[in-house]
Amino acid sequence: MISESRPSLLLERLTKRFPGGGGFGPIDLLLKAGESVVLLGPSGSGKSTLLRTIAGLETAERGTIRLGEISLDRLAPDRRGIGLLSQRPVLYPELTVAEHLAVAVPHAGPTAVSLGDTVRLLRLEALTNRKPHELSGGEKQRVALAKLLVRNAPVWLLDEPFASLDPIFRGEFRADLHLLREVSKATMLLVTHDPTDAYAFGHRVGVLENGLLQSLGSPEELRAEPRHPFTAFCFGWNLIPGRVRGGERSDSNQDFVSDCGSVLVALPEPVSAEATRRGVYSLTLGIRPEDIRAFPPESASPPPRGGRLSGWSALFSEPVGSGWFLTVARGQTRLRVEVRSESPPPVSEPTDWYIPTDACRWFFAPASNRVSAVA
Repeated sequence: MISESRPSLLLERLTKRFPGGGGFGPIDLLLKAGESVVLLGPSGSGKSTLLRTIAGLETAERGTIRLGEISLDRLAPDRRGIGLLSQRPVLYPELTVAEHLAVAVPHAGPTAVSLGDTVRLLRLEALTNRKPHELSGGEKQRVALAKLLVRNAPVWLLDEPFASLDPIFRGEFRADLHLLREVSKATMLLVTHDPTDAYAFGHRVGVLENGLLQSLGSPEELRAEPRHPFTAFCFGWNLIPGRVRGGERSDSNQDFVSDCGSVLVALPEPVSAEATRRGVYSLTLGIRPEDIRAFPPESASPPPRGGRLSGWSALFSEPVGSGWFLTVARGQTRLRVEVRSESPPPVSEPTDWYIPTDACRWFFAPASNRVSAVA
């Protein structure tokens, strides 16, 4: 076991690619001592392979992994000082919970928390004599967390730790992780496909697409001003592909029209000019659900420059916070709209909506980088 306490974790040009596709890299990433970083991405983006490579269960093609001043590249998994929590915890079927924890205690050096305190922190008192087949999914995850805590690993790798849990238990498990982070002071890298985990747990968030680290920043920064459409998508933005109407003209009266023709929004002059300068007229419009308003806007008379969506059918609504997420559609285009209302809004009725230009973000296609001029 590496003895250095709570070191930083550094990945430099780390790469692992498979012949048939998949894998990750090259990735450069520094996790400061005690920091929690969340990597957000869909299945197949390389998240789990990255964790397994850091833990030593996969061999990198190239690049380096450093824990503090120590290179991990040639160390066996059990010598790396890394704790790995998989989506479905691996427990020994013949051991009780108490025996699992006893086995996890390191042979040298103090534990971060005593066995007794660990049992109390993770509410395992009634489970110590049970074996894995007698535990629920959430209880198994708590046992796996307890093993990490008593092992005193300076780095924790958490692979989709909430994915196998029922929604009702996910909030409880997130609270457990926050508590253990404070107690253990461990450096933590969590991978997930759920942006809720990013908001709940990450000091910083990285977005993985096709194995590449596309964006890195605080969850608030990435959601407020995404630089790539995939980052916007991961943080709940509506993305509408379309084009500049007016071809190669560059003037203040150009519009954005969606591919399906159902969305028409006035383009800010800087965006029109930038499209003309680059000679690229395919654009993707990004808009957050909370920025789409009912028409006519209550606070605007006349309405500000933007676009009206006429005759969109509401398909269904979902409760969220103090309001509702409404999915509306016209033709093949679907949009999510956040509505502040105590009761669910009516569905199956044509409704008009409004998209203000100053809330839009514009992404070029096919390059997919964001237009620097916003409004």
